[in-house]
Amino acid sequence: MREEMGVKPGEDLILHVENGELRVRSWLQNLRRVQAELSALKKPGESVVDEFLKERREEQLRSDKRLDRLHAEGTTRKRAK
Repeated sequence: MREEMGVKPGEDLILHVENGELRVRSWLQNLRRVQAELSALKKPGESVVDEFLKERREEQLRSDKRLDRLHAEGTTRKRAK
């Protein structure tokens, strides 16, 4: 069975019950299944990596602006004293 599933001795498995049956998957099989399910949600030509990086850059820009504002406020307060 191990050979049929492509599982090496000592490799972790994922076990779950589905419709009263015990199902066994290797981590690699499970990863591929999840990737296939998620890729169906992706639009053709869409790069989820590019979208993630775009969102991350926007988030970093907001954070940088907030830190700049807080720094400016702190500097202004020091001069006022």
